[in-house]
Amino acid sequence: MDHNQIIIDLSYLREVASENIEFMVEMIDIFLDQTPGYLSNLSDAIENKNWQKIAESAHKIKPTLGFMGIESARETMAEIELNARKQEDFENIVLKYNQMQEVFKTIFIKLEEKKQELLAQDN
Repeated sequence: MDHNQIIIDLSYLREVASENIEFMVEMIDIFLDQTPGYLSNLSDAIENKNWQKIAESAHKIKPTLGFMGIESARETMAEIELNARKQEDFENIVLKYNQMQEVFKTIFIKLEEKKQELLAQDN
């Protein structure tokens, strides 16, 4: 996944927040705070080849990506979850996870930028 193609569409968050910028910023902060832990759990599960934990960890990450409007990454997490639930194609899970590690670095940077834009609007 090309990092320039990572699209963050906050329209769903904006709708849920009823345009409340303070709430939107809070949700972005929660995402930025919690997601690294979820990714760490996923990494541990992959390292231990624990199919159930891989599926559970990917499942936890998936809706937060949807909430932030990051559909391409959400689809990749759904693929990891599905493969883990079926207990198949472990190599693909590892490949997708490794790609996602880089993608998440970009996501965190872009979300921080979006947050700063929102804060600038709020002043």
